[in-house]
Amino acid sequence: MSTNRSAYRTLLLMGHGGTGKTALGEALLELEGGERGRHGVLDHEVEERERGHSLSLAVASLPWRERVLTIVDTPGGAEALGDAFAALAAADLAVFVVDASVGVQAQHDELWAACDELAIPRLLWLNKFDLPQAAYQRNIEALRERYGKALAPVHMPIGVGDDFTGVIDLLRFVAVERRDGQRVEVDVPDERREQAERNRELLVEAIVENDDALLERYLEGETPGTEELAATFATGIAGCGFFPLLCGSVATPIGVRWLADFVVDEGPAPEMSGPATARVIKTHTDRYVGRVNLVRVASGELTAETTLQVARTGATVRLNHPARPKGAEQEPMKRAPAGAIVRYNKLEDVRTGDLLHPAGEPVDVVEVRAPRPQHRTAIVPAAPGSEDRLAMALSRLADEDAALEVEHDPDTGQTVLSTYGPEHFAVSQARLARKFGIDITEEPLRIAYRETLRATARAVGKHVKQSGGHGQYGIAEIEVSPLPRGEGFRFSNEIVGGVIPRQYIPSVEKGIVEAMARGVLAGYPVVDVAMRLLDGKHHSVDSSDMAFQAAGSLAFRAAAEKAGLALLEPIMHVEVTVPGDLVGDVMGNLSARRGRIQGSEQIPGPGPALDRTRVHGFVPQAELTTYVPELRSLTRGTARVDIVHDHYDFVPEHLGAGIAAREGAAIG
Repeated sequence: MSTNRSAYRTLLLMGHGGTGKTALGEALLELEGGERGRHGVLDHEVEERERGHSLSLAVASLPWRERVLTIVDTPGGAEALGDAFAALAAADLAVFVVDASVGVQAQHDELWAACDELAIPRLLWLNKFDLPQAAYQRNIEALRERYGKALAPVHMPIGVGDDFTGVIDLLRFVAVERRDGQRVEVDVPDERREQAERNRELLVEAIVENDDALLERYLEGETPGTEELAATFATGIAGCGFFPLLCGSVATPIGVRWLADFVVDEGPAPEMSGPATARVIKTHTDRYVGRVNLVRVASGELTAETTLQVARTGATVRLNHPARPKGAEQEPMKRAPAGAIVRYNKLEDVRTGDLLHPAGEPVDVVEVRAPRPQHRTAIVPAAPGSEDRLAMALSRLADEDAALEVEHDPDTGQTVLSTYGPEHFAVSQARLARKFGIDITEEPLRIAYRETLRATARAVGKHVKQSGGHGQYGIAEIEVSPLPRGEGFRFSNEIVGGVIPRQYIPSVEKGIVEAMARGVLAGYPVVDVAMRLLDGKHHSVDSSDMAFQAAGSLAFRAAAEKAGLALLEPIMHVEVTVPGDLVGDVMGNLSARRGRIQGSEQIPGPGPALDRTRVHGFVPQAELTTYVPELRSLTRGTARVDIVHDHYDFVPEHLGAGIAAREGAAIG
């Protein structure tokens, strides 16, 4: 090992839910020097144990052959991917776990694309060869079609189900079996030799692509020797030019030890040199300790004396004593070298995703872009008067969960929680109750409708109260006209002769603006209005600012009722990326939601099976309240959706009257 390379290796266990990622992590920890027999080290949160699958990332490590393997177990469910994306900043190597009895699944694709974008080295581990329905060759073909020819087999299983006894090392072309708990090397079985030779050819082709000299010799008909091929393994993996595929079974656990050996021998290692820099990969709250941060050391070394700057805020933070995380537990460390993932307690000024670097030094911030949460739910505290406590708890929960967005909608007055879907919302709800003692309930999500004028009209507003003493007197005549969408409000003063004194003109405008904000038809703001102030009257004693505000308000309401009003609804730009065979279903579903399809475009993937089509169009927000989970069901979890507000447009007349009556009653 080069002297400037760290002894630490970080493995991200990634993939679709149910493939055995967490079980693989636990099996690795049971190797020599690990957390022997400590099941539950990785899935340690209450919500994870209740639901039986990972919901957030967990970290633990083990010493292995003079190295330290740090395992980051990431959630694979479609609604728990926020932590998986956050963990990408910590990866030396992403280990994609695939269930050999099922094959590649939706979340593999999304996470693979993210690793492509960030140039993260990858390895695939086919699991569950202890099951009789496990398939090897079919998976090899499907994976190479999906992710390209750089993916090639390194191991090939010997048997399946009860007959699964080991693997064939395709590079060295020997069979490696587990007999009485020991590794034994034997000749490749005759009945598997032909298939093994074909698979070795795939491996050789993938390896030589990473070395020009080897490739030239290979194209001339020469097959490089085993040692020459092995020498390019690490370079090809680190440069994302080669993605090795290994296999095994967590249940037996054949292949687990060989995976650990492969990572030590061939996996990328971080550089020790350079200034101390680090990335926060997870922030959470411990009921006894308080705020906890998991930090990955990217370069240099961290100690209790290290002071770094937060790239996001510019704030300076002094680090306290690092600790080695072991699931929910910790072990003190004096120093944390490059590649280590350490735990810091009570580090208040940082959150998930923050980059920490020496003050004053330039830094290149690599953004890890997770999909935005699109499932919006309006919430209220179950206990009245707990709004401030809820706001504080939501802020802290959003620091923990980078995939959670909290907003206070100024148009509807609602607090809205955006998540990846109903399960993500339910987990967030449970965590609010358990960690912060706040119970929440859902309420219907209100739509921020608008009102606008149908035609031009004039009206007079009179606010006259004279019954002795100082009275109130203001009369204003106005004309209102509709403007194109998005034009806002235009006020034109056409008073001549001083019939309304100059100082009261702003008062008339203020009264009109306030009346527009209150709405006329259903209590929603009136928008896109041109207003002309034409005439009026004043009284030398009784006129006042308040009188002309009232006159302007009355004039506007009267003119608006004459002009006629229509409801406007928010229109969202919806972009859905799906496999080509689902485009028709997606377009039909959007059209059924009153959507207007604007077009589609092809997006090539790393392999033909990952080619995608992006469909985009405009859909009323009112039709999208349940869209995210329904789209996931429609596309079997393969769709990626992005929804942003675009503009307002008229509500169809056959719907407008019912909405106006319903919303007007709700507001009133």
